[in-house]
Amino acid sequence: MKRRQRGFTLVEAMVGVAIFTVLTLAMAGTFLVGYRAISNEARVIAADTAVSNASLWVTRDFNSANSLPAGTISTSTSLTFSYGSPAVTVTYSIDGSRNLIRTVATAQVVARGITSVAVSWTGCYSTVTIQPSATGASAVVLNVSNRPGGCI
Repeated sequence: MKRRQRGFTLVEAMVGVAIFTVLTLAMAGTFLVGYRAISNEARVIAADTAVSNASLWVTRDFNSANSLPAGTISTSTSLTFSYGSPAVTVTYSIDGSRNLIRTVATAQVVARGITSVAVSWTGCYSTVTIQPSATGASAVVLNVSNRPGGCI
């Protein structure tokens, strides 16, 4: 009498589980690589936005400055100067949360995720280096002129 086999043997089930495990690990690895790429891209976009916001405010203020401020803005140092007539005093600083703060009477966050802003002048032209805090983000160098009715 011939016996008819029903179901899977233990060896067949183990082979199936092994194949399923290999496929699952390959898909999980692909997912993690994609997730990391998207996370890195999000950090770079956030850094670009922060630098863009910072550059708008800094450029506008330095274009009109009555005096040419130089130095580095960081969590321990600030930069103060004035512009306009009557003079409006502006102070830039970076708080503990790495927010670039612009203070004119009241403090205002103008950019988030900034490590430092370095400012140096040669004649009427400033080199402003903005360093975002995001991992992998590179510093942005701006060339700003100061001509509020001529070079001071």
